[in-house]
Amino acid sequence: MTTLRLREQDLEGKVAVITGATRGIGRAIAMNLASRGASILGTCSHASSLDLIANMRDEIDALYKEANQERTCRTTGLAANITSPTCAEDIVKKILDLRYGVDIFVNNAADSLPGGIGDLTVNEIQKSMISNIQTPVLIVDEFVKRKMFRPESRIIYISSIRSRQPWSEQLMYAAGKSAGESLCRTWSMAFGGNEEKFSFMAGTTANSVSVGLTQTDSVMQCPPDALEKFKQEFIPLQSIPRFGQPDDVADVVGMLCSRDTRWITGCVLSASGGGIKIG
Repeated sequence: MTTLRLREQDLEGKVAVITGATRGIGRAIAMNLASRGASILGTCSHASSLDLIANMRDEIDALYKEANQERTCRTTGLAANITSPTCAEDIVKKILDLRYGVDIFVNNAADSLPGGIGDLTVNEIQKSMISNIQTPVLIVDEFVKRKMFRPESRIIYISSIRSRQPWSEQLMYAAGKSAGESLCRTWSMAFGGNEEKFSFMAGTTANSVSVGLTQTDSVMQCPPDALEKFKQEFIPLQSIPRFGQPDDVADVVGMLCSRDTRWITGCVLSASGGGIKIG
């Protein structure tokens, strides 16, 4: 696990919106970007989880204080469930209240609950599509419509190794993640500077990060036999045969948020220890 540290302040003055920022990969991403000077608007599913974002803010504040460095960025939480039809509008309202623009949008929150072939219900299918496709599309659309994105913004969709290693118990999850990767390809073409109507955000990149088996709360809460099955499925295929950590993924996302990756767009990056090899 990467030790939390104050990093080069290359994101000072930037604003990052991260869905599902209270735990696991989302929290690790938020900590990475905040430690580089970015202001964070992190969402969670329920108001009861806002304390977790407050704790994250305190941890970042302590990091700056220890380094005797002034912190000009802010960390703010918002309860905005990705299954809600008003999720995108709620996020936009909060950004307007904070008088922010948007430089980075990380779509991390997702519905990954199993839904086996032959047992799917309409509600399960709709919930998966709303969470993994509809809500991210609406959030980006609202940011574009209101011209909230700044030039050279970053859009990052957290995808999954499941989009390439199918499992009959996660039909809709795999389909949704594949769709998210496709969304990024189209966004990259639209927002890079080719289309005049999006010139206000020219130079914006859109990429997805395909995540392998990672030691998050949701994964560790699986029944022991299911967890062991996942380990046996994924780890032997990895070039680096160990459980992934949230920081492993956050560092890849953090790299994509830097100016150094301004020439990478419309791509899928594998953050799976070589579990899938894309190229």
